[in-house]
Amino acid sequence: MNIRTLILMLASGALLATSASAIAQQQSRSEQQAQRSTQERQMERMQSREHMEAPDRLAQRDQDRDRDQDRDRDQLRDPDADQDRDRDQDQDRDQDRDRDRMHQDEIFGAQMMSEQERQQYREQLRNASSEQERAQIRAEHHERMRERAKERGIELEEEPDEPGE
Repeated sequence: MNIRTLILMLASGALLATSASAIAQQQSRSEQQAQRSTQERQMERMQSREHMEAPDRLAQRDQDRDRDQDRDRDQLRDPDADQDRDRDQDQDRDQDRDRDRMHQDEIFGAQMMSEQERQQYREQLRNASSEQERAQIRAEHHERMRERAKERGIELEEEPDEPGE
């Protein structure tokens, strides 16, 4: 083999390698463009779907997004906001419990009732549709408490519940 053939072979090999590299790069670019085109089509589809949504759904979604952004912004401004809210809720719960304890004495026979029974009784009175129905609930409650006191050997003062219960 002479030198000329050897040089031609080397030059051909280098040319093939360069061509293969160029082809690979071209394919990579084509794939990236295809991927971008696919992403662009997906974005267009999403945007067209958004325009097709009912206006109230769009408005609700915008409001939700705004509310979330406001909450995030508030948390960034005041990182203790959650602790403040929790403390306020605890205070409210404590005040409700204290108020219920103060009003416990207003329920006939309350000392013989559990907290759950007192709450159920209050709820019944609140849900009654008329003063007559509330009076009936109170009368039935008085009778149950008298029976309970008798079973336990306790004397109850015969004091009616407050009508505002």
